[in-house]
Formats: sequence, C-alpha cells, structure tokens
Amino acid sequence: MVSKASGSRTGYGAPCLIKARYGEPILARIYNDLPVDRAANNGFGRNEISTHFHNAHNGAESDGACNAYHFPGTFYDYHWGLTLARRDMPNVWLTTDRDYARKASGPDDGEGLVKVPGDFRELQGTLWFHDHRFFFTAENVHKGNFALCNLYSGPDRGREDLGDGINLQLPSGTQLGWGNTDFDVNLAITNPAFSHEGQLYFDIFDMEGFLGDMLCVNGAYYPYFEVLPRRYRFRILNAAMSRFIKLALAVNKSSRFGQGTKVPFHFIANDGNFVVNPIALTELDEQGVAERYDIVVDFAAFKPGDSIYLVNLLQQTDGRKPDKALSVGEALKGTGNDPCVGAILEFRIVNSVQSVDDPTKTYNASNALDKDRSTDFSNPDWASGRKSLTSQISLVAPVRERIIEFTRSGGGDSRDKFTGQCTPDCGDIEAFPWSIKVNGQAAHSLNANRISALIPKPGEVEHWTLINGGGGWDHPIHLHFEEGVTMDRGGAFIPVTEKLVRKDVWRLRPSGRVKFQVRFGEFGGAYVNHCHNTTHEDFAMLMRYQLLTPPPGDPDFAKTGSRPHYEVSKTPIPTPNGVVWKQPEILPEADPKNRQFFAQPATKA
Repeated sequence: MVSKASGSRTGYGAPCLIKARYGEPILARIYNDLPVDRAANNGFGRNEISTHFHNAHNGAESDGACNAYHFPGTFYDYHWGLTLARRDMPNVWLTTDRDYARKASGPDDGEGLVKVPGDFRELQGTLWFHDHRFFFTAENVHKGNFALCNLYSGPDRGREDLGDGINLQLPSGTQLGWGNTDFDVNLAITNPAFSHEGQLYFDIFDMEGFLGDMLCVNGAYYPYFEVLPRRYRFRILNAAMSRFIKLALAVNKSSRFGQGTKVPFHFIANDGNFVVNPIALTELDEQGVAERYDIVVDFAAFKPGDSIYLVNLLQQTDGRKPDKALSVGEALKGTGNDPCVGAILEFRIVNSVQSVDDPTKTYNASNALDKDRSTDFSNPDWASGRKSLTSQISLVAPVRERIIEFTRSGGGDSRDKFTGQCTPDCGDIEAFPWSIKVNGQAAHSLNANRISALIPKPGEVEHWTLINGGGGWDHPIHLHFEEGVTMDRGGAFIPVTEKLVRKDVWRLRPSGRVKFQVRFGEFGGAYVNHCHNTTHEDFAMLMRYQLLTPPPGDPDFAKTGSRPHYEVSKTPIPTPNGVVWKQPEILPEADPKNRQFFAQPATKA
C-alpha cells in the first residue's frame, strides 16, 4: 500500500504479517528489547510485555494472558500448536459430510493436504496478536505492539487456481502453493493521536476511552492502493484503542457510476470464522475494537482510472460509545465533530500491478493468463446456498448457564485491601471504575489472582449471557481461547452477519445483551474474558476464568493434552529475578459445585 501524499506516512509503522498453517506448529520466541528504565517511555507505556495470540486455540501458558509477562532483556517462548479445536472429541465432528476429514486440514508445500484431527467447522483464518500486559494494554498496543496472522487451512488455502474440491479458491493469487497475498489483503485500522511535536500521544488519565484524531490503514494516513479490475479479499481489523468504526465502499470517480454510489461486496467471515453462506452487503455493521470482518469485493465493473473510497460512516466523539452512523453522502462531506468520519483509503483501478508474492511477476488485466480464477459468489450455486463456505454448528442444551454483567461501579477492588497492591502491579492507577458481575453477585475489577468462572472439564457446553449494565457506553467483549455461536440479543435486532455465527468479540450495545453458546476445549489453565475497549480493560474490566482437565483415574484423563490442569493453576507473579506463585481466590459464583448459583444438575452435552 502506498501513501497518497507526501508526509502522510505517520511513522506509526505497518504491522508485520505472519503466515501460518494448520498442522505446522510455531515456536514464537518474543524478545523484550524495551528500555530497562520504566521512565524512558515518553510519558506512557510499560516496558513489560505479554503477547496474546488473538484468538488462536492454544494452551493457557501460550495464550498471553495468564499474567506471565516478562521484562527487558528476556524472552518468552510461546508454543502456538496450530491444532484444530475438538481434536479429542470425534463424537462432535460432522462425519455426515463426506469430505469432513479432508476439510480438517492444512495445505502442504505442493498441492496436497495435511490432515489435522478436529472439527473443520471451527477452522480459523484472520487472527492477530498484541500485547496484553494487564493494566497497560492500551498504552502498549497504541505504541504499535501488535501484528497480524493469517492462518491457512485446506478450505482457506490462499491459492485461487487450485480446484481440489476442498479449497474454496478465495481471491488470493497463484504464485505460491499456499498463502498468496496478491489479492488477499490485510487492512489494520488504527486510531493514533499525535502531539504538536509529531510524537505519539496518549492520555494516561482518561478512563472513559481514548480516541485518536485520525484513522490510519496499515500505518498510513489516507493511503491509496492500486487494484486490478477483479475480485479481492480484504481482512479488516479494528486495531484502535476505543474507537468503533462502520465501513462502506463508495465511488469516488468513475466513467460509469456516479460519485458516492455504494459498491456492493460479500461478507465471508466474522472474527476469522467463516459464515455458512456469503452475505451480499453494501455496508458493514459497526465494528468494535478487535473485531475482524473479511469481505470480497469485485472491482470488475470499473476501469483503469476509476477510484473507490473505503469510508468510515460512524461518528464518535466520546470514548465510551459511538454517537451515530451517517449516510455515505454525509460521511464523504465530513463533519467538524469527528475528523475520523469520511474516506480513509482510496482504491485506484489500474491495468497492471506487481506481484507481492513473486516480485518478478507483473499481473496485467489485459493478459488472459492473468485472469481472475477466484470464486464468484454471484454464481447461482452460491446465491442459492447449494454451495457454502462451511457448515453450521448446532445449538444444544447447555450443561450450565452463566450471566455476566459489564458495569461501572465505584472505585473497583483491584488493590488488595491490606497491602494496597494490585495483581499484577498497576502503577499509580487510583480508581478502577469498570467492573464485572457474575451471576448477579458483587462487582469486581481486574485481579489476576481471582477466578470468576470455573469450568470443570473440557467438552462441556455452556450458554453465556453478556449484559451491558448501562446505556451510556458500549463494550466490545472478548472471550479468550474459544469462540461462541451467537444466539440472540435478548429480543433486539441481530444482523445476519452475527446470527448463529462464531465470534470471539461481541459488541453489547448500550444497555444491550448478547447470548452465545460455547464449548470449552482440550486445554486447561487460566484464560480471561474482558472488554476490548482497551481503556476500559485497563481500568479494569477483565475477569479470569479457569478451565480444568480430568484428573488421574478419570476415563478422559488420557485424551487431553493438558494433563497438569486438573488442579487450579497458581498465578505467576513475575519479577526481574524470577517468578513466584500465588494460590488464587475462587469466587463462590464461579464454581458450578455451588448450588446457590448453579441450581440445575449437570448433564452431559
């Protein structure tokens, strides 16, 4: 992607992209080369880091949010297994699909597949990773501590010319055996703010939600991107701190279409999970922090010299929630209330582009050898539903239900009432207004040594209802490790891009709620659930949940790859000289054995 004009590079930096594939584990050694002196941070940011792979199916020690942060001069080895969920539960695999075993796979280096045990309906695609140092996530991510990851599979191979009956042939390219990115483009949208000296700025005292004054795409302000008149896949990530967005495509100039005409596209994935059928749209739903939307845009109706804008329609002047959505016409005119409304990226139609995957190759729209070989979702087989991207995971009766309310109440209880210290260290933070209530009990703010939900064993299905406890704010709530099948919004409107769709981030809407089904998986250990408005997260809307695995003697003990977790994990307390361990507190409302909060007898789902 190229900057539109001189000086529009921000210095913020384009995020790196890691290409990964199912069946090929990664050992990610993350070095901390930040200054030893905490004060050498230009006013904000903590020099201790913890990398969360959002939302890969990994063990807790490699999830990046079990309080195992590390210090300058050290490294941490994350074991990203790139396994497929439900590998130990063949009873839930969709064996009625004759190709289920081949769909549960990763691409090999040729044109074949590497089979991976698990449920192909839980394949993931568009992921990212970012810092997750509790109490300082917003500051560290704002400074650029995040990156992107595309996870490739047999169905989502990243090669559009291979028709093996499994590969969906999504727009991508043809130069590589897998992982082509010529026509499969990541768009990371950030919301930085800068001081009058041109340095990144952050208000460490803002507890409501920090808003920057520009929207950047892959680190550039108002860039342009040259595209051929063909289909492209765009993987759109909201990587802001607190800003919500709502995107549409609109004509800037064209010999055929009037300025401001909406450009249609197909929605294919939400938070890295395929929807069952591609959905034709002309604008996206609101997109909260950390949500990922994958779309396919066909530029074939345009000619070289035409251009199309990617437009933000959502006005937001308060870090707690958006103000309102504007029409395309209103957004393109701009508003003095919010500089982030309007065009944020220009697509310029050209006749030829250089390949990213093979720089010696130049694609030419006039060359028949370079024709678009990707799937056309306007084909009747796709429009009628005869072909699909994946299959639906059924809703089942849960073993138990939990109600989790995200609220604002008092100064929080993150500091120990005797020592005055937080777990982990929270610096000089004086108040923690953002808190969480579980099953109607007292509100609590972030304490890494407190368990708010205890899941007794892998494989059990639960239904969680997330409630926004107020109308003056919105919360994009993120569940680590697992995705949930979105069921309803308490009677409120639910868009087709969410209904029965797997997600890991849910916007609650002001005074709203959302219910989802989740089956917790093979690994055990400490994970978290939190608001991904990272300012709210840091002040301190985050709860720990603990997943237990079967103990020795249990018939299922041999199935799990996470055997040590039949006991509750002790909390690591890192120091520059090593780690000490602390026995966690388990809230009464967390434990299903407590019949006061879990009155229904547990039955196997």
